[in-house]
Amino acid sequence: WFNDKGFVYNLRKHVFVLDLETNTVRQITKGEVDVAKAAWSHDGRRIAYVAQTEDLRPYIQDLFLVDTASGKTTQLTKHDMEIASVTWSPDDRRLVFLGNDFPRGFASHVHLWSIKAAGGKPERLDSLDRNLSNSLNCDIRMGGMNSEPKWVGDRIYFVVAEGGAVHLYVLRVKDRKAELLVGGNRSVEAFQATEGAVVFTAMENGYPPEFYSWKGGKGGIRSLTTFNKDLDRNRDIRKPERFTFRASDGATIEGWILRPAKKGKVPTILYIHGGPKTAFGYSYLHEFQVFAAKGYAVLYTNPRGSDGYAEEFADIRGHYGERDYQDLLEAVDFAIAHYPFVDGKRLAVAGGSYGGFMTNWIVTQTDRFKAAVTDRSISNWWTFWGTSDIGPYFGRDQIGADPWDDEETTLAKSPLRRVKNVKTPLLLIHSLEDYRCWHGEAIQFFTALKYYGKEAEMVLIPKENHDLSRAGKPKHRVARLKAYLRWFDTHLA
Repeated sequence: WFNDKGFVYNLRKHVFVLDLETNTVRQITKGEVDVAKAAWSHDGRRIAYVAQTEDLRPYIQDLFLVDTASGKTTQLTKHDMEIASVTWSPDDRRLVFLGNDFPRGFASHVHLWSIKAAGGKPERLDSLDRNLSNSLNCDIRMGGMNSEPKWVGDRIYFVVAEGGAVHLYVLRVKDRKAELLVGGNRSVEAFQATEGAVVFTAMENGYPPEFYSWKGGKGGIRSLTTFNKDLDRNRDIRKPERFTFRASDGATIEGWILRPAKKGKVPTILYIHGGPKTAFGYSYLHEFQVFAAKGYAVLYTNPRGSDGYAEEFADIRGHYGERDYQDLLEAVDFAIAHYPFVDGKRLAVAGGSYGGFMTNWIVTQTDRFKAAVTDRSISNWWTFWGTSDIGPYFGRDQIGADPWDDEETTLAKSPLRRVKNVKTPLLLIHSLEDYRCWHGEAIQFFTALKYYGKEAEMVLIPKENHDLSRAGKPKHRVARLKAYLRWFDTHLA
């Protein structure tokens, strides 16, 4: 099974060609492969495609070429990489793709690689120490976002995660020098490039997206649309305030706080992102605006494990609930010390996926929070191994153990083991068709909490999956936010 797709065993995705003149369809790829991406050569003779060939390790993909006339297929890579995209060079002699060869497991950054269409060894083109991807949390994105590299002339355009921003870069193929084109407090969401010009969509300073253009020379960046610029006329859209602080081990941690319009001290929610290798930043989050509109400050940061920084920063494999936990609590201390409106006596903690795991972990470690909401969470790494669509390989990579090989580590990193420590009222929210973090993760934690007389409630939402918060049915997204607010209002009043 797989989240958002259901039971997919023995189902395969292939490349087909539709003849527009005859309206006939012809299957191009065949066999036990699952095609994820495909790109037609400029001369129309070949199709390059990215495919998964191994069910037990679906995170490994290979790059293939197929001749559209003869059907002859050639495998270009050696089954040792994650490959996320494929693009042809203008002369059809090379292919460029985003990928990594797992130097730090699933904490590894994606980089820009090139390989000859005639065969050979992939070569890394960039020398950046950041991830070439957009993993910023956002709950208003629609499908079809295209931020894959574009090869135009002698240049390749691509996005780079830099802290809480996603910027647009260009790389000169000849000398492999990368140059920043579009920076600033924005998240570049999608783009198309031609010689000397780019059109892109971006979110700026926590506002919904608009269209922009970039032109070389003195052209610079120009705004093309104002679809969402008038939101403040009839809605109080709060602008996030960025801050950084020095963690107790000397690292710099980046964060934001959303201040409500309400004056005086206000209850504050520490919200933790999923991943863990995703990030908060300058993208728009409707959920946070709802909380701010109801009088809550929202504190959100990028602790250790987050994307947007060096690989070492992102790599918390085997150390969940350690340095990341300290970064989060030290962010709360910083906010209380530097923002007078933060009420240190009325704090809540919440998060989804990895953020749900961390919420579960936090309430087993401290009672400083007056309320908590754990969403699509992990409570038990043992059951996650056998029920999640990514369980067998993700769990081993992230906590460094399989249940049968190292039962002690598996349980030691599971919040369920410490459920008797919980003193914080906890609301558990889970979708019944979540195949990433199975709803059993919530049920067993809730059952244990009730067994030991703890204050807890559980909300199970039907016909939704792991993506409820950003892609669920509107009525269920509303119900979810109302559950959050009811819990916060009850315990932080």
